[in-house]
Amino acid sequence: MLRVIIATFITLALTGCMDSITKLPEPTDTSYYTIDLKDYSYCQGSSSTCHSLSTISTGTQFAGPVEDVYGTKISGPNYRGSLLRMILEPQGAPYTADKISENGRYYRVPANEHTDTVWKVLGDINDSLYNNRIISD
Repeated sequence: MLRVIIATFITLALTGCMDSITKLPEPTDTSYYTIDLKDYSYCQGSSSTCHSLSTISTGTQFAGPVEDVYGTKISGPNYRGSLLRMILEPQGAPYTADKISENGRYYRVPANEHTDTVWKVLGDINDSLYNNRIISD
């Protein structure tokens, strides 16, 4: 009887461990970024890890690295539109933006020095706005 109880306990314990293995998150493909022109989001791959492109309007003081890498200024009054033009129509950048939806809502850009810089700057702006983190060079 004791053997049956021990065998049942071991089986239940192993089943619990096996169940947690299937709940591991899928790795995110970070070889590209997806731009959503309706929500103005800039996402890693096809994941839900995103930054809002709209935050550039309140974080223009952090835009220097993006302006340096693209070789042009983010200008107002539509800072978000200026940034989007930089990303989607890069002048002299080693990539092109690909429209990935019929209606033109979604675009894909490869991860590289230019687009990674945008990701970092948007993350820094987000941290300064919502996490009360002071960003320094």
